[in-house]
Amino acid sequence: MSVLLILCPLFCFVWGGVTLEESVLEVGTSNFPVSSETGFGQFPARIRQEVEPNDDDSPPRPRVTKGSKRQRPTYKKMRNVVYKKLSDGELKCDIFIPSGTGPFPAILAVHGGAWRSGTKFTMLRHAWRMVSAGYVVVAIDYRHAPKHKFPAQIHDCKHAVRWMRANADAYKIDAQRLGAFGYSAGGHLVALLGTTSPRDGLEGEVEASLAGFSSRVQCVAAGGAPCEFSWIAPNSNTLVYWLGKSKSASPEVYQLASPTNYVTIDDPPFFLFHGKSDWIVPWESSLKMHRKLLDADLISQHEIAHGSGHMSTFSDMSWVQQVIVFFDAQLKETRLPIRSQLE
Repeated sequence: MSVLLILCPLFCFVWGGVTLEESVLEVGTSNFPVSSETGFGQFPARIRQEVEPNDDDSPPRPRVTKGSKRQRPTYKKMRNVVYKKLSDGELKCDIFIPSGTGPFPAILAVHGGAWRSGTKFTMLRHAWRMVSAGYVVVAIDYRHAPKHKFPAQIHDCKHAVRWMRANADAYKIDAQRLGAFGYSAGGHLVALLGTTSPRDGLEGEVEASLAGFSSRVQCVAAGGAPCEFSWIAPNSNTLVYWLGKSKSASPEVYQLASPTNYVTIDDPPFFLFHGKSDWIVPWESSLKMHRKLLDADLISQHEIAHGSGHMSTFSDMSWVQQVIVFFDAQLKETRLPIRSQLE
């Protein structure tokens, strides 16, 4: 039951006046003493913040200026386009294409849902804002656990990037300007997209028709993303449905699934944002990713949504506007300066 609540894709639902996020009991980190046991079985301890920033000293949350508001655009939407055929079915995507001749920079949009649920439909509002800003958006479905365990999900994401490049002309995509956006489990997957290369062994089986196309992206925006798994207790079964074993039984699998494990000097720019009151995925996880990127002299921006939780941060469309500012800086000809939270 506990895993059904973790990283749930139903971000906007409210039950009996209490958000779903508030109904999730204390999830925490293996580094801190266990302080609670619930009716769903023992959870890891409540998260103790590893770093306690002074809110008064934190940089102001970036805002989109009034002049940057965009008018409602006209665009073409293509529903349920098959991007990958499998022995037991097909994987589909929704494609949003701006009006005009193109080619346009493109965004791969990856939904959340604990790697076991959710659909591309949950990215609809995000996709609309991105196509409004002049991006082709490809929102994908991918294989779910427990039937398909890690690394099936990142295999599908990498296949999708190759497929976008192979079909760039058909969908007005500029194959040299691809970004990736995801939230929660989707944020984890796009973080892996940004940090892994073929030498890391996570490409999956590459179809002959896609062999000449890269799975790398030019920039990554990830919200509420678990970027490493130090916060999962060693003997916890929380992620066994996805990773196969507990961390104590198979620590190497948790390392293989951690984007922080793959940071190298050739990685693209990152924009990371996280709710300060996120009790599902600790905000320290994305902060550790941010620091790893900075240590490698890479561009990284890390923003905290103060007073906001896991699902409320996903539902706050102002963060999508900040993601668009970041993508504009990285994927369009007029580049904007990227501010880093840690110097």
